[in-house]
Amino acid sequence: MAEIICTTKDFHKYFGPRVRNLVQSITKKRKKELKNICQDCKQNKELEAAHLKGKSRKDIIEELLEKHFIDKKNGLVKVDLDQFEKEVISAHKPLEKYFKFLCSKCHVEYDSKK
Repeated sequence: MAEIICTTKDFHKYFGPRVRNLVQSITKKRKKELKNICQDCKQNKELEAAHLKGKSRKDIIEELLEKHFIDKKNGLVKVDLDQFEKEVISAHKPLEKYFKFLCSKCHVEYDSKK
């Protein structure tokens, strides 16, 4: 069991990239099922998993960290990393509730809209 005690800022810095990799692994199958057809422009291109507005990777991590605070005033959390990985995966399901599957161009356009 690996545990970490750190600030939420450091947690994002060090664990955020791991969460990005987890998200890529859980969305890979869905991209194949969509046969690389962008959900916006309908073109056949390599797809990216775009988090829906208000459901970003950082938003999900922040929500999950709420129960891990040991000193909220100073932003300190204590997290069992293996358990947190499971929570992150679970928090991204069902995929359709959290992602759109878009080509790179449509992903950039989607993220730029308010």
